[in-house]
Amino acid sequence: MQASKEFSGLTMPVFVAFGWAGEENALKFALAQLQQFIDALYLRLPADVRDDFPSRGLSQENQNVFLATGSTYDSEAYIAFNARPMSLEVQLGIVGQNLLSKGLAAVNKDPAAAHHTLTQLDPNWTLRVQQMQIDADSGERAHHLDLFKDSVNNLSEEQVREIFGRAAYLTEEDKWVTPVYLSLRLPSERIAAMGPAVVDISADLIGTLMPTLRIFTGKKARKTRAAKPSTKAARRPAESTEETSPGEQTITGSIKSMADSFTYMADLKPLHIRRGFINLLPAHWPFFAASNRMETRDVTVVFGGRQDRHSSVWRLQPDDQARIVLGPQAHEWLEENFATSECIRVVARRLDNDEIRITLDAAG
Repeated sequence: MQASKEFSGLTMPVFVAFGWAGEENALKFALAQLQQFIDALYLRLPADVRDDFPSRGLSQENQNVFLATGSTYDSEAYIAFNARPMSLEVQLGIVGQNLLSKGLAAVNKDPAAAHHTLTQLDPNWTLRVQQMQIDADSGERAHHLDLFKDSVNNLSEEQVREIFGRAAYLTEEDKWVTPVYLSLRLPSERIAAMGPAVVDISADLIGTLMPTLRIFTGKKARKTRAAKPSTKAARRPAESTEETSPGEQTITGSIKSMADSFTYMADLKPLHIRRGFINLLPAHWPFFAASNRMETRDVTVVFGGRQDRHSSVWRLQPDDQARIVLGPQAHEWLEENFATSECIRVVARRLDNDEIRITLDAAG
């Protein structure tokens, strides 16, 4: 666990180093920081996700760090983190010939499901399906053309049928291979401002990629044990003074004015309960931000008649989504009192001293 304790974030010198030609010491520093990052990230992943990646490390040739499903970086599939002067690129690559053959067959067996999985990703993710020619003598690959290269938001179900059908046909020929990539670029300045929180945010990004990866690998996510029905007494609001006042806005499908308070009903998933966080919406973040550069905000969380002053709200990239990250006491309460697919009511208030208090209670 030593790597996670030492890692303090990917600072701007890490990114700048990749723009300095000939600065050998700067590059060594940057690669060493990336190595610490991938080690800390691997330890942060859930056990079932770590099982999918038997290989991880630093690629000197590609100047990046990666998690790989095969014995080497490019034998099957990988998730890579490419640091450049202006950005950190997160990339899922499905590149192995055998894996592509099996995975493309799975996509074409149920293109509607594949389309649903891909379009659940944030629109800032770019899908690229590349056609590459394989040299008969050397085995080297050369770019021929892109079958598709655009935002996942612009991918229709009909395109999934056409593009992946063609890719499957080409992959069965010896001279062609059609690797599939999903990539997302995050501004380097924002990554640097996150500090060690970049590990948690990167773990969440990997989580969003796992359904796509598992379409190709055929592996199933480990089933989580169903939560037992609660036998405890009915939960009461944390404080009677924290009830929604007549002037508060209840946010449902759209965001309304949030001057000094708002109420939101958030859905809880197994990952949220296990890790102790509650997702809000991008439009909620300005309520917490004191400046454009702010990435986190300390808050007081009220729950079950108690208070937790070790909680915070994070600004997540790429869409500025707000996330409540609970302190230990509030996290324990969440695990004990909520089951998968339940809703939780979030009431946020800005107090006179600019403190923000969040009250959590069962929805309804």
